[in-house]
Amino acid sequence: MEELTQKISDRLKIFPNLKETLSKLDDGAITAFVEDAVDQARADGFTDANIVRGASFLAAHFCNLASNSDTNVSKQQASVLSIEYFDRGGSDDYLVEYKRLKKSLTQNTIRFL
Repeated sequence: MEELTQKISDRLKIFPNLKETLSKLDDGAITAFVEDAVDQARADGFTDANIVRGASFLAAHFCNLASNSDTNVSKQQASVLSIEYFDRGGSDDYLVEYKRLKKSLTQNTIRFL
C-alpha cells in the first residue's frame, strides 16, 4: 500500500492546477486522501493494473474539496450585495474524469481522451 500511495502522491504533483491546492495541505492529509481514494477505487472495480490512474483523479478531487480552493465558485455582485456559491453540485473536473474512468471499467477497458 505504501508504494501505491507514493505513486499516486507523485502523480498528484504533476497536475498543474493542483500545485497551489497541495501547498495548502500537509503531507498527512494528502496521504489520508490518497489512501481513501485507493480504497474507493478498489471498491469501484479498479484493479492493480489501473488503480493509480483512477485513484489519482479521486484523490485530486478530495484535495480540492479539503483545501476549499476549487475554481467552481461563482459570484454575483450588486451595488449593495455580493453572493458567492459553489457551482456544479460539489463536482470538479477531477471527479468528472474519475467517474468517466469508472464507467469505462464496465467495458473492460480504460479509455483516455
